Parts: sequence; C-alpha cells; structure tokens
Amino acid sequence: MIFRLSHKLNQKIKTGTLTTHSLNQNPFTDWSCRLFTADRRQYILLSNTKSLYSCLMIGKGITNERQFAEGALKCIRNFTADDAHQQTFDQFIAPEMESIQFARNLNHSVTSSMNLLVECAQFLLMERQLAPHEAGFELNNELLSAIVEKKSDGYCTPNSAFQRMVNLPIDLNVVTLAEAELEKDQPEKKSTIWFVYILRCADHSLYTGITTDLTRRCQQHNAGTGARYTRSRLPVSIEYHETQASRSLALKRELKIKAMSRVEKEALINSNNR
Repeated sequence: MIFRLSHKLNQKIKTGTLTTHSLNQNPFTDWSCRLFTADRRQYILLSNTKSLYSCLMIGKGITNERQFAEGALKCIRNFTADDAHQQTFDQFIAPEMESIQFARNLNHSVTSSMNLLVECAQFLLMERQLAPHEAGFELNNELLSAIVEKKSDGYCTPNSAFQRMVNLPIDLNVVTLAEAELEKDQPEKKSTIWFVYILRCADHSLYTGITTDLTRRCQQHNAGTGARYTRSRLPVSIEYHETQASRSLALKRELKIKAMSRVEKEALINSNNR
C-alpha cells in the first residue's frame, strides 16, 4: 500500500525523507494525499493516484504516520462501502493494508489535478457546508483532463476512471485464477439500496441526508463526524427514512424533502410512524 504525501502532510505526520516509487502494480492501493485547510480546519484529500477517485478525512488529531495510516484506511473503507465499492476494497485493497509505504508524488499531472480537487473541496466545505464524507461524492463528479483514457476524450470524472479500473482485468497475485472462476459462479450482487433520512436534532430542528447504512450514519452524526449542521446540535435521532434504488434518486428525493416546509416534514415523519 503506497501513500504519496504532499510536503506539508509529510511534515505533519513526520515520516522523514520520502522515497520515489513508480505506480503500484495494484493501482487500487496507490493513493496520493494532500493536507489543506477550509474555514480554519485541517482536512486531508485522499485520491487514488491512477483514477483520482477521492475522499476526505479530518486532519485534526493526526500527528504521526500510524494515526494517518489508520485514519486513511478507515476513511477509504467507509467511503468505498457507501459508494457501492465495498467488494473492490475487500478484494484489492484490504489484502495489502498491513504493508504501508510512504512516497513522493508521482508526477506533476497528478499534483495539478489534486490542486483543482482541493479548490473544489474548499468550496464544498465552506460555501455549501457539506460534511467531508458528502463532499467526496461531489468531488468524484468533477471533470478532469489528467485521467482520460484517450486524449481525444478531453475530460473524465474520477467516478468513471475508477469504474474503468474496476471493469478492467488486473494481473495481481491477490487475484488468482481460482478466485476469478469462483466469482463467475456467484449470484449477481444486488444493487445498493440508498436511504433518505430525517434526523431530529437536540434543538428540535430537522436535518435531511442520504446514506447506505442508517445505523452507521447516525453514529457518525452523534460522534461529530457527520454534517457540519448537526455537530452543534447533538445528540440526534432518526425520525424518518425511506429507500431509493440509486444514489441519483436518493439525491433528488433529498432535495425535494429539504425544500419542504417544517409542517410538511413533520407530516412526512408522522406518516412513517402510523
């Protein structure tokens, strides 16, 4: 597992002199990492080096390489699970979690693209006031030129580039022919179910969000790692939830509920409790 650190991040976690490494044979385990601030808070951008598929973690309290590695792996695991890529994490990333290497940035193209992602992340965190986890989904829909498959394509999103990696066969020791054959015999994995939920905060205000795991998301809110809105209004409890077949449908429903009046939201909650 390779983590490529920016200069500031390397100083923060004190890993010493960074070495030079070419892209890992297993591209899923090669991540470039950048420390930045937004609204005077520290965050760390974690981007898959090949696809620039990204997620965000909070930088506060991360002072050494062990804390960073544990936090980064947990962040990547939780994000990929919520983005319907848990199988990819389990198959390609988890087997290499015990062997961590720190390295320099791969090239200028990756660095430049991460600069753009940082600017976008700062806007999402400060202007739109999204939680880091939620901002990651938005980052992966950004159009970038560094990850196109062909120059004639112009631009590509990290989501598309990461999915392209998932679809391509990879010659890795961790994936044997026997495992590949076994997977063919497995039933097709069910589509991920998305939940649209309404929380009631300690000040009795209501917050609407989406997730693939209601229990874990509520725990994240109550731990202060959910949305910025709920951090100062703890504890929260789930008052209402409904299911949607895709993230796109869940987002549309979330926006529709957020546009409702307080009376309409309370009526929706009451209809669920009948």
